[in-house]
Amino acid sequence: PTQPTMIFAGPNGQEMTLADYRGKVVLLNIWATWCAPCIIEMPMLNGLQAERGGDDFQVVTVSIDRQGEDAAQFFDGNGITALTPWHDSTYGLAAKVGAPGLPVSIFYSRSGRELARVAGEVDWTSKEARALVDHLTE
Repeated sequence: PTQPTMIFAGPNGQEMTLADYRGKVVLLNIWATWCAPCIIEMPMLNGLQAERGGDDFQVVTVSIDRQGEDAAQFFDGNGITALTPWHDSTYGLAAKVGAPGLPVSIFYSRSGRELARVAGEVDWTSKEARALVDHLTE
């Protein structure tokens, strides 16, 4: 499957689509502030983006909270500075990608094709997770 073409909203009214990151391997993480495993993952995803994000790799987190401000406030309150709190105001993203629940993390290739997905909480600091990122960005 290819990545969704939906438009996501940023905290200052900016808009983004996943196609904006073409040429990079994208790790899309769909989450919400009311999802306990999601909250556990977020500092690790922030660290992954801070360490590995750049010309070749990007972590993109999209919240399906009721209000986009919920994600932005969570980021502000928890020192999440390497990620942008994107929001899906249609609430359809999880259904569109066939996510069984939250969180779900989907890797997309530089051309936008799905490479891998992981449902549920991931320890992004683990050797296994880092090896997966290394493998997919080779």
